[in-house]
Amino acid sequence: MESQERQTMSRTVNPPAETTSKTKITKDFVAGLKATGARQVYRDTLARGLLLRVNADGSKAWYFDYRDPAGKRQSYKIGDAERIDPGAARLKLKDLGDDPAAERRAAKADAAQAEVQAEAAASRTINAFLDKTTGLYWLRHLKSARSGEATRNRIISTWAPLLETDMAALDVQDAIDHRAERLDDEVSPQTLNRDRIALMALLNQAHTWGVIVRNPLDVPSFKPLKTEDDKRVRYLGMRDEHEDVRHSDGAKLSERARFAAALADSQTPDYLRDIATLAMNTGLRRGELFKLRWSMVSLQNATITVSAATAKSAKTRHVPLNATALAVLERLSKVKHISGFVFVNKDTALPFTTLKKSWAVLIERAQLVDMTFHDLRHDFASRLVQAGVDLYQVRDLLGHSSITLTERYAHLAPHQKRAAVALLEAAA
Repeated sequence: MESQERQTMSRTVNPPAETTSKTKITKDFVAGLKATGARQVYRDTLARGLLLRVNADGSKAWYFDYRDPAGKRQSYKIGDAERIDPGAARLKLKDLGDDPAAERRAAKADAAQAEVQAEAAASRTINAFLDKTTGLYWLRHLKSARSGEATRNRIISTWAPLLETDMAALDVQDAIDHRAERLDDEVSPQTLNRDRIALMALLNQAHTWGVIVRNPLDVPSFKPLKTEDDKRVRYLGMRDEHEDVRHSDGAKLSERARFAAALADSQTPDYLRDIATLAMNTGLRRGELFKLRWSMVSLQNATITVSAATAKSAKTRHVPLNATALAVLERLSKVKHISGFVFVNKDTALPFTTLKKSWAVLIERAQLVDMTFHDLRHDFASRLVQAGVDLYQVRDLLGHSSITLTERYAHLAPHQKRAAVALLEAAA
């Protein structure tokens, strides 16, 4: 009795075995097949490799059974037997070729290779190379160098946008653009060249050790900057004599008029309009505007206090606000961001880090040539000097560490020199 029960339980637990047979498969044959609880496989005698598979639930499908070039058995599904009759299945089989699963295998292999490459790329970032636990450049080179810690900190702080990029895939234009942005923030060419040396040394070492095939930044376009004193002064209106841009009514439009119209245009983002307006009326650097907090603004006293922590000169300075700048900040103060920053990127909820794209669109709309955001600071200084403001006051407003930097604007005030020599005649 117990033996009979065990046999019954065995029959209940174990699924029926798959059955396979060869036959000429016809429409009537397919229609007459019923579910048996086991998978049934029928090999067609008219088409080599054509299989009809009947699953345990009664569903039926055509398959091409063959061996690939490597000798491995493949089973490629042709289609549903309820929709494809035997004749059509045989025709489809002829169109499949010798190895229809080759593309699928290749895609799988490509995906596996891509995963391996992604893992390799992740291990080839600058950050990974500098990691104090596993980074080769730190462990083999910087850790024992006298200034190794300082060099590591320099690379991390100055090349932040590149740190998570595969060193083998670094785009030299990204490095050039980042350097240009820092130059606009008045980082000296000498400092930028030292930053470049630190980065290039790291990449060259990665090449020497076989981590990357070549240094992707070792190209002429990323050469060191010229270090002579930069005398560039660009302000709105300085090209008016050489340009002839006119309104639809024929009236000539100055650079300042075109810029004002583009800034007021409804297509210009509000944040760019406000940041540019403040830059033109306070002379604040782009980075100082990005880092401006409400705690640094006094609407009552109409001043901005640029802290030493955010100032390039590392000195605190107080910038008075004219009516235009004060109006912008009074309006913005009605809805302050929880972060405490005056200007916050709505997409990231963080302070802005660049205005490159929106600025380029604005300048194109204004039809201006060779005008960077930093030139708004030059414009601020130029208007002050042309209005007769003393160079030492301009220096203090700009936060220049030396009057030498401010003297680049001296040529814009020839009237002061004429007035000075006229005093001799008055005294005679």
